Amino acid sequence: MPRYSPEEAALLALAAHEVGHAVACQAAGLRVIAVRLFPDRGYVTHVEADPADQDQVDGELVTLLAGLEAGARWAQKHRGLWRGEALRWSRGCSDSDLALFRRAKRNASVSPSRLESRARSLVAQQWGRIDRLSRKLADSGRLSPGHFT
Repeated sequence: MPRYSPEEAALLALAAHEVGHAVACQAAGLRVIAVRLFPDRGYVTHVEADPADQDQVDGELVTLLAGLEAGARWAQKHRGLWRGEALRWSRGCSDSDLALFRRAKRNASVSPSRLESRARSLVAQQWGRIDRLSRKLADSGRLSPGHFT
């Protein structure tokens, strides 16, 4: 397992967080417009879900949770943290996502725990891609939408 400085670990976990969002957007059928990373924050811009399309609405909620899951999985794989500890560590860059999720979850067609399970499964299935693109994002600070088409 490579050793990372605290700063490198934080940046790579944040990159995984943002790539997790973008991969979940793609899975939900929401076109990714931009993925950017700065030393202390990142963002993914995507097309908004159509409120009349319940699959997109649920997918957008999964997208909010996928960042937390991807950051936590990065901490498990690269820092050797166990899942609970990794989730707590990853929450630092997920506060705004979780606040949005809490406000929007009433629009879901399934329970919040089902959405969490979907996010966890999606991140696990796409982990190789998320990990690879996280390194690219950390190096360049941006990913083109072409990475998510």
